[in-house]
Amino acid sequence: MTSTPSVVIVDDEVDHALIVRLVLHQVVPDATVAIMTDPRALAQRLVETPIGSLVLLDHNLDGRDGIELLPLLAAERSDLRVVLLSAALTETNRLRALAAGAYDAVEKPSSVAEWRSFVTALLDMAAVPAARSQVA
Repeated sequence: MTSTPSVVIVDDEVDHALIVRLVLHQVVPDATVAIMTDPRALAQRLVETPIGSLVLLDHNLDGRDGIELLPLLAAERSDLRVVLLSAALTETNRLRALAAGAYDAVEKPSSVAEWRSFVTALLDMAAVPAARSQVA
């Protein structure tokens, strides 16, 4: 990776977001990482997000479907690469997310070691502008 990544973690569960931020900083210590826990303020907060940022969007946000947010994000910020994360991702929801504009949709890793591998692969893939495929 040649530039410092900017990552936005959108998850209503603060503990999960903090773990992902910790892993991101272990993999890329100088990464810029923001956490958003309120999906209602997402569009407003993303205005301040650097161009080309990677967004890790939780599928279930306090009862709201993250897939439904994807078209709104694409309309506001088509430069962002949004990866939908789900604790139990079905193939149907993966395809829905991709059709709605997600860069990718994957099941959340279940251990810190898996998160490290996932984040490394994701940041490597995100560094290639044309890349768009399943990470894990």
